[in-house]
Amino acid sequence: MTDNNQSENRPFDNNQYREHDHSQPHTQPFGSPFQPLEPDTGIHKHSGIGIASFVLALVAVLLVVIAIIIAVVGARGLAEDQSLLTELENFANLYGPGQETELGNALMDSEIFGEFIATFLFAGVLMLGSLALAFVGLILGIVSAASRKRKKTFGIIGLVLNGLFVVGTIGLFIATLALGMGSV
Repeated sequence: MTDNNQSENRPFDNNQYREHDHSQPHTQPFGSPFQPLEPDTGIHKHSGIGIASFVLALVAVLLVVIAIIIAVVGARGLAEDQSLLTELENFANLYGPGQETELGNALMDSEIFGEFIATFLFAGVLMLGSLALAFVGLILGIVSAASRKRKKTFGIIGLVLNGLFVVGTIGLFIATLALGMGSV
């Protein structure tokens, strides 16, 4: 056997690795199990989570405006309804101090007063719903602001709007409690 013949018969010849062209990427026969890294083109899309946060902030503000309109219309109707005022005067004459529970039960049984209670309850539920939406939008805004490879514009705007909404509502609630405690 010649020396050339021996190198051809060896199954693991080191020369085959030396002859590889390293300027070309290595190709595997079965393909890579990993995705190749995409080159950073510098163009980023807007974050879907950020857009959702921004939209939730707008919806929360819209719900509060609708709730305020409903409450104002209900209060105006309450002030202008003469039959309700007459009924309230009758209840006040019937029930004296210490009979607040009976007065409350009588008012709840009144059909006229029940309509106004339903209006104000609906406005309150809308306001609480808008607070819940703003809280979800705040969380989405935080997630969007922390994400990479996406534009953060809508996420930051949503974060600020929802944050102001949540903090403002909680601050208003605390201020109302503080004022209520001072009058007791």
